[in-house]
Amino acid sequence: MNAIETNGITLASLVLRIAIGANLLGHGIVRMGNKYEIFRDWIKTLFSDTPLPSVLIYTMGYIIPPMELVLGVLIILGWNTKWSLVLASLLMCSLIFGMCLLEKWEIVGIQMIYMVCYFLALSSIENQILSIDSFLKTRNL
Repeated sequence: MNAIETNGITLASLVLRIAIGANLLGHGIVRMGNKYEIFRDWIKTLFSDTPLPSVLIYTMGYIIPPMELVLGVLIILGWNTKWSLVLASLLMCSLIFGMCLLEKWEIVGIQMIYMVCYFLALSSIENQILSIDSFLKTRNL
């Protein structure tokens, strides 16, 4: 698809990609700042009564914020977009599982809406514009 084509699907794909990326980037920035330790402690406390091993909880507390930040940047830029969206989807799956263990069904419902957004973004991956991926694709033709 030509980078200057702007039909409804291409524009929707662009806006959704930017929104997903901004959401992840915002989460990552807030949590990576001076709240990084607070976030890790909150995760440890939140999941302390679940059957998850403490080493897994501790590890997730460390990796979630930087993953959100990096994936947010990659998705906004549209670089390795398909795999960035897949990784973000898998991250969301782990968050959904965690909230199920805590029986936070209202949060699971919201997270499922995120999954629909990831599905739509992945479904329209070939319609990207204004992305590093689409730029590289047109240069290789």
